[in-house]
Amino acid sequence: MTHDVMKGAVRFVLDGGLVSQRLSIVWHAGEPLVLPVSYYMEAFAAIEEEVRGRCEVSHSFQTNGTLISDSWCEFMKTQNMRIGLSIDGPAFLHDHHRKTRYGEPTHEQTMRGVEKLKEHEIPFHVIAVVTAAGLDHAEAIFRFFEGLGVRELGFNVEELEGDHIFSSLAGDLTMGKIENFWKQLYELYESCGAAFQIREFERATRAILMPQEKRTLQELATQNDQIVPFRILSVDCQGRLSTFSPELLGVHDEYYGDFIFGQVQMHDLATVRASQQFQRAVNDVMQGVRECSRTCEYFSVCGGGAPSNKYFENKSLSSTTTMYCRSSIQLPVDVVLSRLENKLNIGSSGG
Repeated sequence: MTHDVMKGAVRFVLDGGLVSQRLSIVWHAGEPLVLPVSYYMEAFAAIEEEVRGRCEVSHSFQTNGTLISDSWCEFMKTQNMRIGLSIDGPAFLHDHHRKTRYGEPTHEQTMRGVEKLKEHEIPFHVIAVVTAAGLDHAEAIFRFFEGLGVRELGFNVEELEGDHIFSSLAGDLTMGKIENFWKQLYELYESCGAAFQIREFERATRAILMPQEKRTLQELATQNDQIVPFRILSVDCQGRLSTFSPELLGVHDEYYGDFIFGQVQMHDLATVRASQQFQRAVNDVMQGVRECSRTCEYFSVCGGGAPSNKYFENKSLSSTTTMYCRSSIQLPVDVVLSRLENKLNIGSSGG
């Protein structure tokens, strides 16, 4: 991505009134650290030149950790950066899928990157992908991350997205194994006194304990960045822009114009909003949100789900429940709610 494209993206969001106090820039998709530190030093300077103090800028990197070095760590410490690592657990699980282009395992390289971060006292969070191979190893996964010293951990249960059109988790029997995975994980989470945050349990607990009766559909939906137009702006290296779920950028779809709604160096926000492709997408996304609010008792948790999951699984942005909903939203809520009810003795004769 050239500096002109970066500055065009920043100009697009600022001139469009999409940012007030803080602009969060996420370097994601592919491996961002394949580019040298010098690239980002120049990129950050170009972005600040465009911002001109109009808002705070923060940067987040999601990396597999294999390329983290002393020079990278020194750069990270001088910037307002948030570091996320993609680690699937112990080596026997991580290396099952995360290999080099030559088919070699990467866990050892990733752990060297972790040690570099620790040496430089740089905090990090982790996203772990859960596939069928990991469902019987909840304790091994938990103990690994407990020993890693991670502060925040999120689990991405394997999704059907983009070129990934088959899932190892498909089937009704697997859903029962996923539920058992969450149950075991939550028991371990409680037993360690929640020493680190697990995203799915934190989200479920907030949803259960937060009063819902006075919250409108609009208020509940706006907690979901993926269904609010331009809350997330995705820009590719050519400056083409999309919104809603980041995973939609790069999808070929004639009806939605490949989910490309404009070009940051050529179009302003009003032009993008008026485009036929954007209008089609936003109407279908909101129809799906309304259907979710009407039919799903978990709506207060997710605010209408992820358009990308609906598109890839159901072939429709206006649809409702997906495998991702059931495995990553509904089951963690059920597990946490059941444990809370048992603690409070709700439903028993002595309650």
